[in-house]
Amino acid sequence: MFQFVCVILSFLVLPTFLFASPGGYDDAAKLLPQVWETKYPLPYGKLLRKDPLGQGIRQISRKKGKYWVYNFEVFMPKYERKETVAVPKSDGRNILVFLFWNPGITDEPHRIELGEPHEGK
Repeated sequence: MFQFVCVILSFLVLPTFLFASPGGYDDAAKLLPQVWETKYPLPYGKLLRKDPLGQGIRQISRKKGKYWVYNFEVFMPKYERKETVAVPKSDGRNILVFLFWNPGITDEPHRIELGEPHEGK
């Protein structure tokens, strides 16, 4: 009977761990432009480095639960306005971008912070 209960619990609990595990940096890099587009009016220039801080994928706790955190370095060009269109210039700067993923939030599971992340938000 004990083994039967263990098997049933493993079928109920194991998928939760599999679906809640984070994807790798390649998956997050593909997702970054989509999330960026929903948050910021201008696109970034290009992705320069994945995990520039060498921290790997971290898990942190915030008010809404646990988040998986990815860090990237992206090039943000300066823009000039020509009539109603923003045109990127060749100069700009590199910025640190943090992509947060919380699988428990269904409406907006991803968010972005620029620079150093603010703990406790």
